[in-house]
Amino acid sequence: MDQKLTKEIKTELLNEKKNLEGELSKIAKKKGKKFTPVYPEYGSKDEENAAELTEYGIHLALDKNLEKLLSRTVAALLKIEQGTYGRCEDCNKTINPERLKAIPSSILCIECQAKREKNPFRKLVYKIQEQK
Repeated sequence: MDQKLTKEIKTELLNEKKNLEGELSKIAKKKGKKFTPVYPEYGSKDEENAAELTEYGIHLALDKNLEKLLSRTVAALLKIEQGTYGRCEDCNKTINPERLKAIPSSILCIECQAKREKNPFRKLVYKIQEQK
């Protein structure tokens, strides 16, 4: 893969990592490598308790999505360091540079991504692998 493009993508990924960690820190506390959503305290009245639960539910959903994006970003940065960035994890072919520019944390070429999306079992395996 082109060194100039890799350097540009690495810079973009580092910025994305910083932004994601910043967003996560607004709604969660970091414990080790994981973030735990913050439970807001508005008071003890019923309407305040309802607002706390609603806000906490939003924090849970945001936390999950932001951590998933952060995990993919960190994985892409690790691949750059290991020299394996830009290779499809399924077929080992080079991922199209235009795809990597659009989605720097891509781990699959467009063909393998399409296959996974069409096969529900592969999609499940993909989700399980992401959670590790």
